[in-house]
Amino acid sequence: MMLKTDKQPEKKFKVFNEMYPLCAFMCAFSCILPNRTTTLKRFITITLVISFNAGQLFWFITYTFKCLYILDIYNFARNMSLAVVVLLFFIKTYYVIYATQKFADVLQWISRDLLKGNDLSEDYQMIYLDHIKQGKLGEKLWLLMPSVISAFYPLYAALCMGYESIQTDDFTRIMVHDMEMLYVEDIQSEPPFFHIYFAYNCIQCVVLVAIYGFDGSFCIATTHLRMKLKLMTHKLKKAYQDAKNPVELKAFVSAAISDHQDALNFYNVVQDLYEPWLFTLFLVTSFMISFNLYQLYLLKRLDLKCAMFAVFGALHMFMPCHYAAELAKICNGSPDDKIRVM
Repeated sequence: MMLKTDKQPEKKFKVFNEMYPLCAFMCAFSCILPNRTTTLKRFITITLVISFNAGQLFWFITYTFKCLYILDIYNFARNMSLAVVVLLFFIKTYYVIYATQKFADVLQWISRDLLKGNDLSEDYQMIYLDHIKQGKLGEKLWLLMPSVISAFYPLYAALCMGYESIQTDDFTRIMVHDMEMLYVEDIQSEPPFFHIYFAYNCIQCVVLVAIYGFDGSFCIATTHLRMKLKLMTHKLKKAYQDAKNPVELKAFVSAAISDHQDALNFYNVVQDLYEPWLFTLFLVTSFMISFNLYQLYLLKRLDLKCAMFAVFGALHMFMPCHYAAELAKICNGSPDDKIRVM
């Protein structure tokens, strides 16, 4: 005889890793998903990954200094625009590992709030769903944008070589990033060295994409803070609508004030984590955009690589600005909402 058990209904709102799986996967893949017990392991893993790419870094740095020494301004600007991405990778990775505790606090706070949503009424859950949808959009964009720009370099080189190989047997081999490689100039375009090096570069493109999970988490965190403020004003509105006597009204308003204080505390945690990174991002990305625009100026024509990199740099700055502006808009509107419901 089989005993029937009541199946627990699936929760609509789950923890961060389940509600935002793309962001969680990117952070885990790049070894920045906060876990206090694995901080040292993640630090060692990232260092080993960088060591694996030491050869590429050596050739890249030596060629950049050579361009500067011989005043090859175009190739120097071309290298520096890519150097910005590499620099951001180093800074972001080690900063997030350093800030493991802060990052963990933000994600755990989001998870707690999401789970609370399962016990709220439908009108509150609609606010949850609307803001989760916006957070998921930021999550997807931060997967799409770096994936497109990272895939463009090897695909562009492969397509150019493929098209030229159809036309002639003696085609020019194009590297993912063209440069003179110290000590191997004579064989850098010859097989099998060229093919091995091309695959080596493709691995680096994959590694660079995953680190943008941290940028996606900023979009999610700011959207979550907007949600908390919206829930607070909605609770205050319901307090004045549903309270039957002064005692109930006082209890409802006290709960709204407690939610407001919780939102303020979450704001402080988010600011403490992301403020240093945003400052670095805006500063360094400005150089990347400048170098790419300068390349276009020197070429006197539209170069697809430079144009795409410049657009990516602009979007890299626009996305956090947009989400921060939306948060500021909600913050500025909250006092008006409070006055309107009173």
